[in-house]
Amino acid sequence: MNIRLLKLFFILLLLLPTLSCAPVTYSKEKVEQSVIDLCKKEYDLDVEAKIIGSTLGVHIPIDGLVDPDLKLNKEAGEKIEDVALSIHRVTMSTNKPLSFYTLVARDTKTLGAEFTLTGFVYDVVRVRLLDISRGEYHKRILRDFKFNPVIAGQTKINELFKALNENSPQIQNISPVFYPLFPIGKPGSQKIQISQIDSKEISQQEALFYIKTKEYYDPLPQFEAYRTIFPSGFGNEYLILVNVSMFPSPIKEIVPKYFYSENEIKQRDLKETFANYKDTGYIGINGLPKKDLALDWFLSQQIANRINMLFAEDKKLRGNFTVKKSEASVDNRVFRLNVSIVPDKPGNTDNETIFSAILKHIGNVIHRYSFEDFEGIEITNTDTTEEKVYLSKDDLEKFRLGKLKFKDITRS
Repeated sequence: MNIRLLKLFFILLLLLPTLSCAPVTYSKEKVEQSVIDLCKKEYDLDVEAKIIGSTLGVHIPIDGLVDPDLKLNKEAGEKIEDVALSIHRVTMSTNKPLSFYTLVARDTKTLGAEFTLTGFVYDVVRVRLLDISRGEYHKRILRDFKFNPVIAGQTKINELFKALNENSPQIQNISPVFYPLFPIGKPGSQKIQISQIDSKEISQQEALFYIKTKEYYDPLPQFEAYRTIFPSGFGNEYLILVNVSMFPSPIKEIVPKYFYSENEIKQRDLKETFANYKDTGYIGINGLPKKDLALDWFLSQQIANRINMLFAEDKKLRGNFTVKKSEASVDNRVFRLNVSIVPDKPGNTDNETIFSAILKHIGNVIHRYSFEDFEGIEITNTDTTEEKVYLSKDDLEKFRLGKLKFKDITRS
């Protein structure tokens, strides 16, 4: 047991008589409702709450989350703080075992704008027991202020299908993509009913949608024979890729199931294609968690965020290097970090300084959580021709303690 955990253990031991005698304020059966009631009673805020596994999710719609400069509105920030405090109060006074919380604030005016806070409940305990500083605690919270591609994409897709059903002039150039309905149907007779729509957030800016439809039409005279293949009301499918950086027209690509090639009608397996994409998002359309969060994932995201802080705060790094990208994931029990770090002065490519700083920092983060359930860490700097560094769990600890030198690390 490391010194920090030993210290916390004795603090909890001293507090145990008090804690054991104290009644549970929020019972495990009513955690969600307790958060909802507390936000309403104390701050007159309407929120939704849901628990998946050991993750508590809270969603608050805010009328005016962002200001005209697309920055977080001050009043909205105060509401977010009030909800976060309510989450802390409930999680600290319940017998429900919870590991993580998410707080999602979504703008009811600006399409797709959202602010997400994700935290580890045990970190709240530690900062309250003065086991970690407030500064360290704030660095551990995941903060994400973005335009959600799923929210924006679904709205735009619904607008697109509405325009198709109304035979709007604005869709004349793209209607032939919706094969075979528009190429073979009498103008104005086509109607599309969405029967299913699934989505995946495949990057910070992109979302992929798998859409199943029922389609109705009257065929043009020369296409009467198509009734046998595509009777009115036939089922169809589409994949639609959305990129919010292309706003206000974020629909990047539309792929229909059916297509005409080599004098015959062919079809694609869109369901399988959709299944091959990984969903990187963890918040659903409703603003609540889609899945129970895991500590290895949380640490990977925290590591990625803290790389930006490291290069902004460290005197040896600040002014010499700029972090253009910092992304992380966990794959087969290996933390994989992809960064793009460029020198501020031409020719000042010092990979040893860059990688050494990152590895030491990652080692410290993982050590502070006493996390052992991983095999190693791989770092790729895409700015230096994909140079990679890999350390096993044991070697990372040796490097953190200064027992392993950078020149002895395997690189490719």
